[in-house]
Amino acid sequence: MKEIIKQIIFTGKVLYKEGLVNSHAGNISVRDNDTIYITKTGAMLGYLQEKDIIDVPVWKESEKDKIASSELIVHRAIYQKTDYTAIIHAHPVSAVALSFSIGEKFIPIDNEGKLFLGEVPVIAVEHPSGSPELAEALSNFFKENEKNVVIVKKHGSFVVHNNLNYALKLTSDLEFCSKVYILNASINNQLTK
Repeated sequence: MKEIIKQIIFTGKVLYKEGLVNSHAGNISVRDNDTIYITKTGAMLGYLQEKDIIDVPVWKESEKDKIASSELIVHRAIYQKTDYTAIIHAHPVSAVALSFSIGEKFIPIDNEGKLFLGEVPVIAVEHPSGSPELAEALSNFFKENEKNVVIVKKHGSFVVHNNLNYALKLTSDLEFCSKVYILNASINNQLTK
């Protein structure tokens, strides 16, 4: 358990340092058998302490659900329908910005993006923050597809994996590839004027 908490704290620091979340946004969880370790609602990921990570059951609701991240409903649904053991929900600015103007997928143009991400699905739901609708859409998607990364339109990214550090890598990759895409589009617009 202590190792899981250390991993979550480290991951939060990196997410914040890289600008993948703002001060009080995003959430991280790790599943250990029938327990989910998840950041509290409103936690500052860049400054997590052990008390900011709580344990809740995978298969049922608990009293601690009230203080867990507002996205617990989504994390729990994904864990109930898949074998993944780590989830990161971030708000990478460039990826979120792109989601307003792209269709149902983001296709990176850089080599690393093509290699590590491939096509990234963009999922649109009416209520994109911590809703039963989002929980159903994402848990079904991750159950039926082998993709680890999804952009929720106008909201943020969800990355699932069996290694928290690799989920962090993919979250960082998504933002890097989104920046390259936007910068390239901007340069091309300037060159064609």
